[in-house]
Amino acid sequence: MSGFGRYLLVDLSTGGSEQREIPRHVLRRRIGGAGLGVHLARELSPPDLDPLAPEAPVVFVFSPLVGTPLTTSAKFAVVAKSPLTGQLNDALSSSHFAIAGRMTGNEAIAIVGRAPEPSVCLIDSDGVRVLAAPDLWGLPAAEAEDVLRARFGGGYRAAAIGPAGEALVPFATVSHDGRHAGRGGHGAVLGSKNLKALAVRGREKVAVADPKRVLALAADLRERSFGPATEKYRELGTLANLLAFNALSTLPTRNFREATFEGAQELSAEQVSSLRERTRTHCASCTIGCGHIYPAANGGARMEYENAFALGPLCGVSDPDAVFAASARCDRLGIDTISAGEPSHSPWSASSGA
Repeated sequence: MSGFGRYLLVDLSTGGSEQREIPRHVLRRRIGGAGLGVHLARELSPPDLDPLAPEAPVVFVFSPLVGTPLTTSAKFAVVAKSPLTGQLNDALSSSHFAIAGRMTGNEAIAIVGRAPEPSVCLIDSDGVRVLAAPDLWGLPAAEAEDVLRARFGGGYRAAAIGPAGEALVPFATVSHDGRHAGRGGHGAVLGSKNLKALAVRGREKVAVADPKRVLALAADLRERSFGPATEKYRELGTLANLLAFNALSTLPTRNFREATFEGAQELSAEQVSSLRERTRTHCASCTIGCGHIYPAANGGARMEYENAFALGPLCGVSDPDAVFAASARCDRLGIDTISAGEPSHSPWSASSGA
């Protein structure tokens, strides 16, 4: 695999940017993603820096396979010092944002500084622009993405924060295409920088060392992705794991005090799928299609095992309507559903008695 071998550093305080080369030995040892992100974050900041300080970097790092025809390859990591834990943290996700970001010709995009007012950062073939966007402040991430595409063109893909990130909630997400880089509160890091969204539009092509071999592997993986090994995820989504973990006594329940939940059947994929209409979705560059969106009181809820266990058994809740509505609400606000369901991880738990 031949990468671009460089990353883009953007300073929101000045609006300036520069491309920096990444030594080849670093690329070989870190292999993109979270590993490269940790390397760059450590390189750009001292270890004692406050996570919400203007100088604190947040790094969007793309998998070296992004932009290839290999299924499930549109992966990226957001790496920063977590305002929730104070430690370096990676939040992983996948979407068209990863593809558009890698096609800007960079292995990663690192952001430092603080914009003087609520802003968006646009990166395309014309360069980098930091533009004031106070009208987007307060919008859910998905609505902000819609406004950006209408304003600048449908070719842009954005990673945005919701009201929780603006309010510096320490488990706020970075959202994109209805997906979320959720863990660690990187949405709050962007909020502290007055950055509502990073929007990218790329035109570079990702070169590979052996195109014919990559195409052959892609065809083989695509064919196998339609087989029995992924059937339960295609038909039921990752929510299919809930009953299995309950049977194994590994289902987190009532703030981890128990490992089985008597209401698991009510929340199971088998039951909710038989009783409710749903929309099936595919992530970018993925042929499996494990996404399942159910109607909910606060809008459609993309139900995965993680948000179901965290807002259901972990809180002792078996009502699927309540779990779906809570998940949809978290998505609109830009809150990590797993952290939302973990009172022991809340920074207010000591004073609230949670």
